[in-house]
Formats: sequence, C-alpha cells, structure tokens
Amino acid sequence: MNRLRQLKVEGRPIVNAWLSIGSGYAAESIAHQGFDAATVDCQHGMIGFETALAMFQAISTTDAIPLVRPSALVPSEIMRFLDAGAYGVICP
Repeated sequence: MNRLRQLKVEGRPIVNAWLSIGSGYAAESIAHQGFDAATVDCQHGMIGFETALAMFQAISTTDAIPLVRPSALVPSEIMRFLDAGAYGVICP
C-alpha cells in the first residue's frame, strides 16, 4: 500500500512539501527533509514536463511520495505526469 494511503487509513496527518522551483537538486534536497510527499507545481510555477520528470526522479530517491499539480485538467497531460513518475495528482 502507498505510504500516503496508509497514513490516511491510520488517521495520521500527511505533511506535503510544495515545489515551484524547477530543479531536480532542489526537489531532492526538500524531499530529504522528512516530508511524506512532495508536490511539483506545474500550474503556478515555471516547470515544464522535462523538468518535472527530473524532479520526480529526484524525489523517488527518498521516502517522500512524488505528486504533481498539472497546469490544467487535461487528461493527456495528467497521464504523461503519471507515466513520468508522479504517484498522484492535485487537480487545479
């Protein structure tokens, strides 16, 4: 079971980091701080698909769960982010 789902089932709080700086290094640094999840903000930030992919890869080296906020509710964009490594979506 996904760690976020397990925390929810247990009634425990979920602590999420919000990433709007397009950098794999920044994403990895933040994800190592003990957050349960890290969300890559592609709606309000200046983060494109390729940068988001690098950020998902960086977050995946930690225990944090990679999430994404896409720029719009466009199924093809959301599916690309999920294929690239996001475990979940925060819809705009």
